[in-house]
Amino acid sequence: MLSLHILAETFVAAPRAPASSSHARGGGPPAMAAGEPPHVAVVGAGWGGWAAAQTLVENGCRVTLLDSLPDPTGETPYLTPTGKPFEAGTRGFWKDYPNIEALTRSLGLREEDVFTPFTNSSFYSPDGLEATAPVFSSTNLPFSDAPLPELPSPLGQVLATFQLFERIPVPDRVTVLGLLYATIDFTRDEEAFRAYDRMTAHELFLRMGISERFVRDFLKPTLLIGLFKPPEELSAAVAMELLYFYALAHQTSFDVRWIRYPSISELLIAPLARSLLAKTLPPAGEAAGEAGGGAGGGG
Repeated sequence: MLSLHILAETFVAAPRAPASSSHARGGGPPAMAAGEPPHVAVVGAGWGGWAAAQTLVENGCRVTLLDSLPDPTGETPYLTPTGKPFEAGTRGFWKDYPNIEALTRSLGLREEDVFTPFTNSSFYSPDGLEATAPVFSSTNLPFSDAPLPELPSPLGQVLATFQLFERIPVPDRVTVLGLLYATIDFTRDEEAFRAYDRMTAHELFLRMGISERFVRDFLKPTLLIGLFKPPEELSAAVAMELLYFYALAHQTSFDVRWIRYPSISELLIAPLARSLLAKTLPPAGEAAGEAGGGAGGGG
């Protein structure tokens, strides 16, 4: 029988078994009764915890999910002192999130009821708005009505964003093409990695002829988002590895949409919890069949 039990409390280790138990005498853990499913504890009701619980339940395990939130199922929202829904983690979902899309479909939810349309993203510096990244999947070529073809990163992003810089002059924007040479030169073998690892990403950008302003107002904020460090503190090899990884995608992979009001917990986690909790009882027909079989056998 499938089973999911949710405990809204901090996980506490179970007490030791009595000295008289077979486990204490060195006989190993108590044997599981024949036909009894494994019972697994999952600590933490985040995305990973719920995914683990779902997989275990669907494979015939009894699951106890433990979390410190008062109600990790999302049925009772966790509110701030001012009454607004609060939850840790991102509220944005990239276009290439097939696992989330599959979950939405499996729960019988419509994506338009759960997520906003894909939206523009904005880049800010201390001086204000620097650039706007468009919805790449519906973008035209610069200064044209022709649709932008899908191109590997960063070509797609550069073309789609080129005319959307608010403050950086065109001559500064053009200098970013120096990164294309670095992309070709960084062959990712051991010798190339060591050569790039000896300099910072900031030094690499300047060697490639990228303007100081473009580095300061665009590349630096981008690296702070992607790698959580400024280019002065990043190995050029690490920065190029990130660029290489992104080069496997297309510009539409960076389109982002957001969870609708009120929260991820209420729109996705709560339906998931209900679907798993519903599996703790056998289907009505199965239960009736077992009862009928017993009655027939008794006759």
